[in-house]
Amino acid sequence: MRKKLDLDNLDLNRAYTKEELKIINNNLKVQTNFENERLIPIPQNPIAKEAIIQEISRQLGNWNIQTGQGGLVTTSQGGFNFSASNRRNKIIAPDIAFTPDTTYITLNQKQLWSFNGQPFTPIFVVEVAVVTSDAILNAIDNRMKNDYFAINTSVKLGWIIDPMNIIWVYKKENNEKFPTRHKCDWDDLDGGNVLPGFTLEISKINDIMLLGDDDEVEEGEKCPYCDSILNSVFNMMRHMKKMHN
Repeated sequence: MRKKLDLDNLDLNRAYTKEELKIINNNLKVQTNFENERLIPIPQNPIAKEAIIQEISRQLGNWNIQTGQGGLVTTSQGGFNFSASNRRNKIIAPDIAFTPDTTYITLNQKQLWSFNGQPFTPIFVVEVAVVTSDAILNAIDNRMKNDYFAINTSVKLGWIIDPMNIIWVYKKENNEKFPTRHKCDWDDLDGGNVLPGFTLEISKINDIMLLGDDDEVEEGEKCPYCDSILNSVFNMMRHMKKMHN
């Protein structure tokens, strides 16, 4: 006989059923992932990180509407079952994800309102993290490769965005079993053929990072080659690269 759920004293080492997970999600104030029948607590985001997540989702949402994609943009409250089989759930919520309309319109009620239906996954995921050690990068890298880009998932493009001006891009072509990874400059990101016509404007993220920066010059600096006024070193470099290179 299974032990009765005590929502005030959850045992993180105990295995939970899908039905128990539903009860926990409906009542628990702390957000969790659900991997191999175990609850994995997710810490709350600092305000700057959450602001960056919301900015990325805003830009992605605008593209989704303006280009008539009809897909769904979700953040860390929207979980997906990244299990490679139906035997065990691996419910993880990426910081940002995009699910195309071709997937969304085929979902039944179980898939829409629970994790009990046939697993489905997005085609695009983003993780935002301040990578201060190899251990942090390795953990996110493993999640990208082994969970998001697992063999049976639909993920084709993934980004790790470190607000300390580092970006990693993961991409998998249709004929590839494993994704490639490369490090990018701190510059606008192109969604390629996975998100046609979408470009993430990094300057908007940079503006969030500059909040509270005492070294920021409020009145801005004039470009030495034209009359443009730029309010940050990043924007000055971006302007110089695009307009005077």
